[in-house]
Amino acid sequence: MKNKAIIAPSLLACDFLHLEDEVKSAVAAGADIFHADVMDGVYVPNISFGFDIIKSIVSVSDIPVDAHLMIKKPYAYIDTLKKAGVWSVTVHSDFDTPDVVRSTLEQIKAAGLKAGLSLRPCFDASELDPYADICDMFLIMTVEPGFGGQKFMADMLPKIKAARLIADAADHPISVQVDGGIGEATIGLVAEAGADNFVVGTAFFKTDDRLENTAKLRRIAEENMN
Repeated sequence: MKNKAIIAPSLLACDFLHLEDEVKSAVAAGADIFHADVMDGVYVPNISFGFDIIKSIVSVSDIPVDAHLMIKKPYAYIDTLKKAGVWSVTVHSDFDTPDVVRSTLEQIKAAGLKAGLSLRPCFDASELDPYADICDMFLIMTVEPGFGGQKFMADMLPKIKAARLIADAADHPISVQVDGGIGEATIGLVAEAGADNFVVGTAFFKTDDRLENTAKLRRIAEENMN
């Protein structure tokens, strides 16, 4: 039996003037988790939203929130994120030395949260292998991190396949998530490559019928999942 495709709306693409309505609309449309991009203007050249916003999102939603930390010192905020109510925390493989990356993943797990590790486009899937024992999710960026609405990078498909092989070789389940340019034209490609978790920004929040669109994206993904 095939696994269910996880649809994760990226809150970076929502209408922040009507944040509560956007969150509730996404839940009603069948979203599985929320993807919250936290940026510090240092690791990436953009600033998004802080932890109070995440806490507010958690307070009006009954689905999990995954915090994707595109920041230089994620280890300083794990306890804050736990108190905010997030379900999982994803950090990048290159925010610091391998020892610091591992200790941060251990800190996330010790806090009782799911731990994710993300790769920017310039890094090979082999970067994931040393951390497979502690990760619950691998995130493959199919755009450069920092801004929404970018074009999908098709040359990341082999990396998704490689990440799936590493995930499948682990002694525990690891989800393979993709983020960047995911929509009707691309979700099947990344699902076929091995992804099971799909971050959807513009293609989710900029549609007229979110319920129908979510069902369609899920159907395309699941038809192509191995």
